[in-house]
Amino acid sequence: MNTEALDRAAIVEAVTQEVMKRLEAASAHEASTRAAAAKQAVILATEPAPDVERALAPSYQVQYYEEALRDCDVLIIPKVCIQLLANLANAISAGARERFVMTMLLKGKAVIVLEEGLQYRKYKASAPVLLYKQYDGYVDKLKSFGIRVMKESELQMNGPEHPAASESSAYGKPSEQAMAPVEGDASDALPLIHSEHAACSSDSCSLSAANEGGRKPEVWTRKVLTEAELKKLVLQRKTEIVIDRNCIITPLAQDYLRMQRMQVHRR
Repeated sequence: MNTEALDRAAIVEAVTQEVMKRLEAASAHEASTRAAAAKQAVILATEPAPDVERALAPSYQVQYYEEALRDCDVLIIPKVCIQLLANLANAISAGARERFVMTMLLKGKAVIVLEEGLQYRKYKASAPVLLYKQYDGYVDKLKSFGIRVMKESELQMNGPEHPAASESSAYGKPSEQAMAPVEGDASDALPLIHSEHAACSSDSCSLSAANEGGRKPEVWTRKVLTEAELKKLVLQRKTEIVIDRNCIITPLAQDYLRMQRMQVHRR
C-alpha cells in the first residue's frame, strides 16, 4: 500500500508540474503575441524623455530611435534642432534620422513634433526678423507634409491619436481675422493671418483668370494662397488677385504681397 501511495503521489506531482509548465508556456505565448500586436511608438531623441514615455505607455510599446529600426506606428520628436528643422522642411535626407522621418511620412505614419522642442524659438528676442520668419515658414512646411506640432501637455492629455486644440487651424479653419475683407493696398490693408498652412504644390493649386484678355484681377480658386503661386503671378505681371473670403494666406505670402504691393480682394 505504501508503494501504491508513493506511486500515486509521484503521478500527481508529475501531472501538476506538466500542467504548470504548459500554463507558463501559454502565458508567455500570450504575452509575446500582445507585444507583437501592440502599436510601436518611437521617440527620436538622444536623451531620455520620461514624460513622453508615460504619455505613450498606455497604448504603445515604446522604444528610442536607433538606426536598425525600419518601421513604427507613431514617431515622436521631442527636440528639433535648427539643422534637423531645415533638412526636414526641404525633404533633405542628410542622415539616418532624416531618412527615418521622411520614410515614416511616406508610409503614412503619424509623426509628431513637440512645440517646446523647436530650438530656433529660443532666439526670438535676438534673431533677425526675416531669419526667424524663415524658420516659422519651415514649421509651416512640416505641417504641410503631415507632421503634427503639439504641446507636450496636449500629448500627455490627449495622446498621439487625437489632434491638439492648437492644430485646429492647420485643418482649414480660418480665424475671424482671416475672414475679414481685404481691399486696397496690401501693404496697408492685408490682415495678419497666422496660418498653419504651408505652400501647396503647383499641381494641386490652380488659378483661373477672370478675363484672359483684359486686366481683370486673377481669381484664386483654392483655400490656401502661397508665396510660390504669388511669384508666378508676378512673372505674369499680375498686380491684383481675388480670393475666397475663407482663403488662408500663408505668412510668407503676406510678406510677399506687401513687398510687391499687390492688391487683394476677398469675395
